[in-house]
Amino acid sequence: MIPKFPFFLTLILGGFSAWLWLNDHVMRALSVMILLPLWLLLMALWWALRLKGKRLSRLVVVIVCIAVFFGLFRYDGSADGSAFPSLAWRWQKKTSLPELHDIPGKSEAPTAPPVGVADMPRFLGVKGDGVLTEPNWQTDWKTHAPREMWRIEVGDGWSGFAVAGHRAITQEQRGEEECVTCYDITTGKLLWSHADQTRFDEAMGGIGPRATPTIDATKGVVFTLGAKGLLNCLDLSTGAMRWKRETLKEAAATSNLQWGKSSAPLLAGEVVICSGGEGGTSLLAYRQDSGEIAWKAGENGGSYSSPVLMTLAGREQIVNVNNGSVTGHDPARGSLLWSFDWPGAFPKVGQPVQVTPDRFLVTSSYGVKGHLIEIKAKAEDKLSATSIWSSSHPRTKFSSASVFGTHAYASDEGTFCCVDLTTGERGWREGRYGFGQHVRVGEQWMLVQAEKGFVALVKANPKQLEEVSRLEALNSKTWNPPTLAGRWLLVRNDREAVCYEIPAK
Repeated sequence: MIPKFPFFLTLILGGFSAWLWLNDHVMRALSVMILLPLWLLLMALWWALRLKGKRLSRLVVVIVCIAVFFGLFRYDGSADGSAFPSLAWRWQKKTSLPELHDIPGKSEAPTAPPVGVADMPRFLGVKGDGVLTEPNWQTDWKTHAPREMWRIEVGDGWSGFAVAGHRAITQEQRGEEECVTCYDITTGKLLWSHADQTRFDEAMGGIGPRATPTIDATKGVVFTLGAKGLLNCLDLSTGAMRWKRETLKEAAATSNLQWGKSSAPLLAGEVVICSGGEGGTSLLAYRQDSGEIAWKAGENGGSYSSPVLMTLAGREQIVNVNNGSVTGHDPARGSLLWSFDWPGAFPKVGQPVQVTPDRFLVTSSYGVKGHLIEIKAKAEDKLSATSIWSSSHPRTKFSSASVFGTHAYASDEGTFCCVDLTTGERGWREGRYGFGQHVRVGEQWMLVQAEKGFVALVKANPKQLEEVSRLEALNSKTWNPPTLAGRWLLVRNDREAVCYEIPAK
């Protein structure tokens, strides 16, 4: 006869867990993090109390087993973007790279970049819209394999590379130092580093800076935003400090974002713009030459998304995803042009992506629906924002959608998918790329950095997934965005960075 308690306990918790996984629910990791330990604990207590004469001894055995388990293992962050837990031996420690401190570079005449290199000066390309110009490259990587130019160890962090000329700049954590590092794109040699004595460490998301640097090669500067909101303006050639600001303090934020600041600085005219933290000011604009505050805007706090420039309804504006809204601002003064309520307590990470001259797409996850938003001109120099449709797909979570005409392609809770932008309905859903990043390249390609480390070249096809090539670049969890600087591909994670030259046609 089957005991009733174990049967019904397994039926209830097991059924709930199966439902979470079969539906790709955003909280499916709950089944491992909470439901499985809960089942084991309740089953152990039931087993310990079953025999009346041996209750105490069996309870002691259960307690000892639990103590041994926690004595041997420790939680080592998320194994992937689903929050599936990673366990490590308590005595197993990750090898830390040595601190770099400030290593000045040489102020010299610019070195010509290698053939095939093009600037990619910020997160998601020149305009920050995730659309890159297609280079003169080979797309069949089996026949024309990309050539590995260098591979180096790097510190913790989820920053990508920004490239100007022969310089490739990223952010990484080295011990107690949050570093901005500049490498030679040809050799991987460290050209300079700048270090701040600060460290962001969050159990689930990991250690180190998240945001990708922004370069202004004409002014010879690079702007970086650290995980705790420290904004640096550094000399592009030497890494020397020009000015520094504490954005969270100046935004009057109640606290930092739970998983750290990840938004890239935006250049607009003579100012550099950053988003805020929890509560307080949403956007802060600093004068690029001096670091003085030019204007502040919004009272809804910041998000993990980066502010981006768009021209909507014939007017250039900053589109920003805030804590509970999406807003449009005048780049010169920061004045509010329109606002769209987008509530939800969970993080909003994806970038707003323009679809037509008047419409753009915002996507999220955690049960928060995305919207196709239309901007229209109104009287008195104002604009209005209206949702054309809302949909639960794609659930982008960490990444942003890529738009080709009437279709958007995106990671939907770790599986690639295609969404019809006229209706918001999801078409195909396949391709286990995990919670990685991707960019659009030209009129038909997407470069996908998979969470497991490999890179895939995917052709935009609304009928089915069409993966054309694959490159086994990295072999551990990778949440960093890829950088395609012409035909030179740079990818990294919290352990190593690698650079490839993709053959020309």
